[in-house]
Amino acid sequence: MANTFAVIVSGRLVQTDFQQVEANKFLITIPNADDINHVVVFLTGMVPLPVDMAGAVFFSFPDPSSPPSWIYLGYICNEKPSAIFKINKLKRMTTDSSALVGPVAGGGGGSFGYIQPIISHVAQIGISIESKISVSQMIADPSIITGTDTGTKFEQFATKMAENLYNYCSSFSNTLQFFLTNSNAGGINPNQQLIPLSTINDWYTKFIRNFKQNPDFWR
Repeated sequence: MANTFAVIVSGRLVQTDFQQVEANKFLITIPNADDINHVVVFLTGMVPLPVDMAGAVFFSFPDPSSPPSWIYLGYICNEKPSAIFKINKLKRMTTDSSALVGPVAGGGGGSFGYIQPIISHVAQIGISIESKISVSQMIADPSIITGTDTGTKFEQFATKMAENLYNYCSSFSNTLQFFLTNSNAGGINPNQQLIPLSTINDWYTKFIRNFKQNPDFWR
């Protein structure tokens, strides 16, 4: 399954030369890693992961004088085939054991083996095939995760805000005849301008459609 995974570093060719170090664990070395800020890990699509399984992604800056320390970054799976991780702060974290996430339910990055290149200016990425239940119990440092998850939260906020506006306006809706014959209903002034609820509905529909096409359309 080594050809299942690939890695991209900005400005470089795609790397697919993962080594299988255990039945469910794969390792790749990234050269000249001192100035890397982000890394993309993804499924190649050649061999899908087993059903209900995910690839837990770990990162390490090997130290020739000590065993490897693995930091959990996140995961990929058939439903989420790629992920972008911010790694420019991780060299410091690999020397701090409190920043590490240990093995969970038989998984984790502690047993990828000790493949230590002579040159120390490298990084290593390990992928451990685990059940989605096990992966869901692992916790990554929020500063590692990039725009994908942040964008998801913003999308949720934007859609909830639009829904709240629509629902709020809908709670005051009624027929024009009702307001004409009940001038005091809901504190409505006879001279007050009214907006048809259909206008709010059209705005909400267009907002959601535009947001799904381009989350930055409102900028």
